Formats: sequence, structure tokens, C-alpha cells
Amino acid sequence: MRKITSLLVFICILWFAPENVFSQSVYAFSLNNLNFGDVFIGYPAEIKHKDNNAAKFVFLHTQWFRKKDFLVTLTLPQYLSRGNDKIPIKFRKRHAAWSFQDRPYGRKRFNPHAPLYIKNVGFFRPVYIWLGGKIKTTAGNIPGIHNGTITLTVEIL
Repeated sequence: MRKITSLLVFICILWFAPENVFSQSVYAFSLNNLNFGDVFIGYPAEIKHKDNNAAKFVFLHTQWFRKKDFLVTLTLPQYLSRGNDKIPIKFRKRHAAWSFQDRPYGRKRFNPHAPLYIKNVGFFRPVYIWLGGKIKTTAGNIPGIHNGTITLTVEIL
């Protein structure tokens, strides 16, 4: 009986304790990489957020019965590179959007270079982020696959 009482007291302490006792449980996934496909040398290519080749991320939190505010930041490359060969890449507001639903309409555009603040996200509610970009190749670029790294950072406020 004494062990059961101790266990109940421990559960009550955890239940009514301040939020900082619990760990922040955020799960983020990359569902699609940004892919420009075949681009002819000397021509630009643009992928907008509604394009199937746009990068697609999703994240959610698992803190039960609590709505949370999030701060989302993207670390974006300035170039796509292959060895010493570099292709400049630009990201604008028309290239980035987010939504609570995975569909092409109802998305909210945002500046991918500025932090994105999302309020009152319920537990297990997915937040989707899409990101496109624009490149312009030059005659001096080497044909082949060029890469860059996009980092998504999600913070619970």
C-alpha cells in the first residue's frame, strides 16, 4: 500500500509541475528534397512552393493536451555546388509557404530568410512547410548534380 501511495504522489507531482519539467518533444521530417531536375546551361529554373519538386517538411509536437507556439527558422544555401563549380540560388517569399494541411490551397506564404512564428499548435497537429527556389546557370557551369543543404530549426516557445 505504501508503494502505491508513493507512486500516486509522484504522478500528481509530475501532473501539476511546471512545464519545464517535461522535455520538448518535436518531431520533424523532410518529405521531399528541392529538385530542379534537368536545367539547360545558361537558362534559369524556378520552383515555386506549389510545385511537386519543392522541398517539403513536416513537424509536430507530442506534449499532450497543450497548445504550443513555435519559432521556425531555415538556414539556406547561397549556392548549389559541385566541387569548385557554384550555381547561385535565391529564395523569395513566393517560394515558401506553410499550412496545417497537406494541400496546394490555403497555404500561407512567408519570407524564408526571416523567422516564422506559428501560434497555438495543438498536440499531434502536423505543420507542413514547402520551399522552392530559383537558380540561373551560366555558360561556365559544369553539367551534373549540384547540391546544397537546407536546415530546418523548430523551437517551442
